[in-house]
Amino acid sequence: MGSPHYSVRALAIGLFSMLAVAQAQAQTIYRCGNNYSGSPCPQGVIVNTADPRSQAQKAQTDHATADAKALSGQMERNRRADEAAAQHRADSQAKAAAQKAKTDQMAKTNSLRAEAKAKKKPAKTKMVKLANSDKPRSKPAREPANSAGNGDKAGAAAQPKL
Repeated sequence: MGSPHYSVRALAIGLFSMLAVAQAQAQTIYRCGNNYSGSPCPQGVIVNTADPRSQAQKAQTDHATADAKALSGQMERNRRADEAAAQHRADSQAKAAAQKAKTDQMAKTNSLRAEAKAKKKPAKTKMVKLANSDKPRSKPAREPANSAGNGDKAGAAAQPKL
């Protein structure tokens, strides 16, 4: 069995509950229009608060209430699990759509860049280097020597032009 401390506590709670129920049943309730009160009022009507049910009926109702409460708790957990699963699916779909949009945008940007690059630079022609092509084929024409004869630019500037 349980500890004596718990038995005393359970007994005290049971007695307190029975006293509260007895007190509530002994109290007279008055209906004053749309309000209910414990004190009489003008043109107030006494409301019958006695519970006409038997103990078996009350126990059956209490059991049905407990079952309904347990069922509502289970339904709440199922609803939350369903909502979490739906949110997860929505998040996954949104992430996939964002990734697809990003990929499409990158492909479009790359395509536009390639088109712009193609328009900007014409196709290069290949230059083929032949053997001994680094030597000039003809000698360049020489400039006439100036009057000083030493290739001095100062002397060339002093010479009058004809």
